[in-house]
Amino acid sequence: RVQSLDTVPEPRTSPEAGIDAGVNIPLALSDGNHQDHGRPARLPNGTADRDKWLNPDEKAKLLRLEQRAAHRKSFRKRGEKTSRRLQNTYDRIKRLRATATRRATDWQHRTTTELARTYGVIVVEELDIPNMVKSARGTIANPGKNVAQKSGLNRSISQEAWGRTVTMLTYKTARHGGTLHKVPAPNTSLRCSACGFTTPGSREDQATFVCKNPDCGWSGNADHNAARNVLHLYRTGHALVPAAGRAVVRRTRGVKPATAR
Repeated sequence: RVQSLDTVPEPRTSPEAGIDAGVNIPLALSDGNHQDHGRPARLPNGTADRDKWLNPDEKAKLLRLEQRAAHRKSFRKRGEKTSRRLQNTYDRIKRLRATATRRATDWQHRTTTELARTYGVIVVEELDIPNMVKSARGTIANPGKNVAQKSGLNRSISQEAWGRTVTMLTYKTARHGGTLHKVPAPNTSLRCSACGFTTPGSREDQATFVCKNPDCGWSGNADHNAARNVLHLYRTGHALVPAAGRAVVRRTRGVKPATAR
């Protein structure tokens, strides 16, 4: 029997960094040390590139396979079993998708490890991701607006897997003696990090922030501005404190906890 002892890291509290998770800049940091994928997030026509983790040859191959699958599927009758040819095409598509997922996960691991080694305190937003990626279609009586644009944004958010990034940062910062804190997300992208005012229209587009306060006029990248606000919330005591000391125990269905008997 082999026993291994894990050394407890010395606690450290500096340096500090606020992080804003985005699509154009995957991880924008308050000190300007932004982390990107090293590849364009959007296609030349401005739409999100859902296959950015594949090289041009792999993208072309994926497109051919998807077109082939759609063509073969058009001949299949309802209830008819999938042919071996069509199933083989689906399998090849899955392998390419799996390759892209592995590359994305590898980037997350390498990036979060470097951040955990660099910063003693990392602050992120408390994001309700399931609510963020809800469909914008609406109903027949009350149809949604900008459905196609919202659908593309939802796919980009899902592909970035922000929840997985935060999970990695949580255990890796602890492993290196640091801590991860979460702050409320509302208004971090609308508030000016230079003067502190929230002025309507300051965020001109997805990437540009220009403070409309006449006494300020600060301008910069919108994600960088949000990251600075994230760190500001932590420094001013707005960090969310998670519930502690509550052990979750599985019990047989219908059996009440001891305190309720």
